Amino acid sequence: MTMPSLLRHLPQFSLYVLSGGTAAVVDFGSYALLIHMGVWYIAATVTSGVLGFATTFLMNKYVAFRKKNDFMKHLLRFCIVDMMNILVGAIALYALVDGLGMDKQVAKILTMGMVVLWNFFIYKFFVYV
Repeated sequence: MTMPSLLRHLPQFSLYVLSGGTAAVVDFGSYALLIHMGVWYIAATVTSGVLGFATTFLMNKYVAFRKKNDFMKHLLRFCIVDMMNILVGAIALYALVDGLGMDKQVAKILTMGMVVLWNFFIYKFFVYV
């Protein structure tokens, strides 16, 4: 993609970031709360991932990508992508925490950032088409 074609996506990318920011607050907030309650960090990340999933799907579908139709088709595709994200995120989280000794919450933020980087174009060209 050339720079002008990338800039063409900027308004939609901004809505995607806003939607993702909302979902990140739900995801990280529930993760931090569960950790504070003494829940094992892997169980906490799976639970917070599911809550983040629902928030992300609805915000992206209706706010960022403005798709009012094909709910089940979009949900199925989104589910496939998000389940892969949760799996890759949990593996990365485990590697950062148990492998490198990183703080659980810092590691969670890093893994969430990793997912954000590749998802915009996956959602745009695979999920919400």
